[in-house]
Amino acid sequence: MVWKLTAKLYQYYQLTTSFLYVALLSRWIIIFPLVGMKFLPGGLHEFLMYLLFFSSVIEIIWLFVFRGIKGAFRSRTLLKDLNFLYFVLIFHFYDDYEHALVLKNMSYSLFIVSVSLSQTYCHAIQIFKRSPNYKRKTLLWKLDTFILMPVLYCSEFSLFLLNQRFPNFHTTKELDQLNKFILVIYFPLALSCYRKYIARS
Repeated sequence: MVWKLTAKLYQYYQLTTSFLYVALLSRWIIIFPLVGMKFLPGGLHEFLMYLLFFSSVIEIIWLFVFRGIKGAFRSRTLLKDLNFLYFVLIFHFYDDYEHALVLKNMSYSLFIVSVSLSQTYCHAIQIFKRSPNYKRKTLLWKLDTFILMPVLYCSEFSLFLLNQRFPNFHTTKELDQLNKFILVIYFPLALSCYRKYIARS
């Protein structure tokens, strides 16, 4: 009984999260042609931050529920969620995101589009059980793996670089040092995870 309830809650989380990422993309499609890059953060940023934060926190909880401590720490999903939480920490701009120069860049739009499509796919395929003969390398998998994920990595890295170029009053000396460290390890770590993901698929 408890296991069935847990499975239903897990399905509900995946379905809801997929829908919310579709909603994020829909908002971008509607807002971007109307206001362009200059005013885009005002219509999207708060929703993006809340979505990344809560979807990542809840996914981490599910990781520990299903895989235990050791399994969760070995999962690339945990690294993805920690990356999104770090993104929220750096770019929340909770009181002045409408004026943040780093968000008025094409990289911001590319990040929104790629994270919306990639995470919609990522969560949608977890909704139902897959048979042992499930063919993983579908057309959608190839689009996600070879187009969306590289765009997501590059746009996020570009935003981190821009954040160093356009400091804001939220940045502290310690956070600035952490940002520089992340920039150094970002691509080696991302490429390592990317190669392992493709090799195991």
